[in-house]
Amino acid sequence: MNTLLKLTDIPHIMSDGYLCDERRGLLFLSLWGRDTAIQELLARLTLKNEEGLSQLTLVSDALHEHLLFPGDSLDKRSSRHPRTRFGELINLWLFDKRCLEPDRANGLAFLLLKRDDPHWRERVWVLLQETSSLPLLPHWQGVILEMLQTGDMLTPVGGYGDVSGWQLALDTPRLTEQIRKAIVAGILTVDSGQNSAVVSSRYAA
Repeated sequence: MNTLLKLTDIPHIMSDGYLCDERRGLLFLSLWGRDTAIQELLARLTLKNEEGLSQLTLVSDALHEHLLFPGDSLDKRSSRHPRTRFGELINLWLFDKRCLEPDRANGLAFLLLKRDDPHWRERVWVLLQETSSLPLLPHWQGVILEMLQTGDMLTPVGGYGDVSGWQLALDTPRLTEQIRKAIVAGILTVDSGQNSAVVSSRYAA
């Protein structure tokens, strides 16, 4: 079990996990605390003066700092847990809205997963279909995911705790051209049975 991180900005709030992008922008954050502390945090996240929070600082027992920068498109969910060893606590989730609804206009979306999820490919494939309007056949999954990863259109996001994730950042014109070339080369076919053994072995899970 991972050590809980302490939120230094407001006393008595702890975190058991987070995800962020390459610029430390907050994608997902799980926090635990009493109701008054959680409400103070939510209020200060909305303030634009010196009392507001433009960054969040989490520290471990070793005093290693984890900086997160909350954006303007955060959503939240919370649940109440009356029976814990510390009494009644609130579990607050803060997350980028694009974790729920893809930004289809810009081809940008995020997928949250439990760490080491064995079904991540299937879930990324579903997210791709929700984000892109390109007609993608089911048996293209392995080839397309390989294209996305090698083209830096599908990248893992880092964090802490028992969570992991992926960032989908589509370059639709480039992806369309790659798919066209793969069809011409016979790598992608209309009939799933026509895929060559070489291609099947190359993109096997």
